Amino acid sequence: MLYVLRLSGGDCIVTAAEDERSALACTLKLADGETVVSVRLLSSFAVRFSPTDSGSLEVSSWDDFSLDDILANEYPILNEAFRRANSVRFMPPLNSDEPLFAQLSAAHEQNTQIIAKGLKVELERLSSESAIQVKKSSAGKSH
Repeated sequence: MLYVLRLSGGDCIVTAAEDERSALACTLKLADGETVVSVRLLSSFAVRFSPTDSGSLEVSSWDDFSLDDILANEYPILNEAFRRANSVRFMPPLNSDEPLFAQLSAAHEQNTQIIAKGLKVELERLSSESAIQVKKSSAGKSH
């Protein structure tokens, strides 16, 4: 089975394991002070690797369903920001007094700001969840 582990720093790890407990024993090392905030079973996952000229592998594409599932479930605020950015009209009607490139740049900047704000709020949410997890863990050790 495939599991996604959301980490306190905001990253996710996808791992194959027999069960949730085994997923937590993932062989990827966590950064100092980083904890696993949640573990969730994935229904599917697909990624494409491509060899590079230097002899390593890079991710060249994802299955849209896999990425959408992870984004919606592990990063709901960022997902909402993407949806909000994509739901607004990209550009208002063209203004003939302003260069087209400047108008395109302004529209792109507006979308970028919506997504950046969502990412900031998402990382704050993850940070506060991490602090709650640490407090729960500490409370459990003192009994």
